[in-house]
Amino acid sequence: MARVYQKARINDIDIHYDLADYTDPWRAARAETFLLYPGYCRNLEFWHAWVPLLGRDYRVLRMDPRGYGHSGKPAIGHDIELDQAVDDVLALMDDLAIERVHWVGESTGGKVGMALALRAPRRIASISACNTTAKTAQQTVDTYAIGEKDQGAAIERYGVGEWCRRTLKHRVDVSKIPPQLGAWWALEMDRVPRHVAVSAFRCFSKVDLWPRLPEIKAPTLLILGDNCPENRRKQLAEMSQILPAGKLVRLEGYDFGIHYLAPERCVKAVRQFVAERAH
Repeated sequence: MARVYQKARINDIDIHYDLADYTDPWRAARAETFLLYPGYCRNLEFWHAWVPLLGRDYRVLRMDPRGYGHSGKPAIGHDIELDQAVDDVLALMDDLAIERVHWVGESTGGKVGMALALRAPRRIASISACNTTAKTAQQTVDTYAIGEKDQGAAIERYGVGEWCRRTLKHRVDVSKIPPQLGAWWALEMDRVPRHVAVSAFRCFSKVDLWPRLPEIKAPTLLILGDNCPENRRKQLAEMSQILPAGKLVRLEGYDFGIHYLAPERCVKAVRQFVAERAH
């Protein structure tokens, strides 16, 4: 069972978050903050392993986006929008008096970080994105439809949890996880109501950041499992060239779900990237 942390009234909804600080209390200056933002229909618990790996040197903020996890659930008919996601993050940062963060996002969470860097560049010190593409490929949309008209129709038919179970192999390398993890993954995603999941799918499937990548000045690290499909590897390699301060790191032996399957290796890459840009 997921632990319940703090909640803050952000814009029109309650946002569930956790701000961990295990840095030395006597240090002269407050430590920098990492904000870990989950992917589609996932929540802050998916970053659980990252907290001790970052927490001695940085403050670590995790949050459930609106409609996800333990955050408030929008009413039926509410459209999930990228701009609203950015608004929620900025408002939470303001509420917690956090001026600037190192952003880490996985999948669609990386898109939110890039959109925030475009809107408020001073608030982003760096971006690290695990398996994030500038635009969702049609092949991905078709895969997650599992035979229905689109992903939204599949979720309407099966519900979020069952849809997750049927598509888990496309989201994480199931050969590297125990069955209990797959069951937990589906349970956590099932916290998202169907109408929210469908609306979020429609939102992120139409996001196209390609034209604006040259405007993202924040140092941006793209992390990819080297066993991902060729079209995904090609797209991230191209993104790393277009981004003004982009870098691509491939983790050998992994497919999707690298932030969860290989947290130590991901955090090592992120720490090194941030340290390099600090000098």
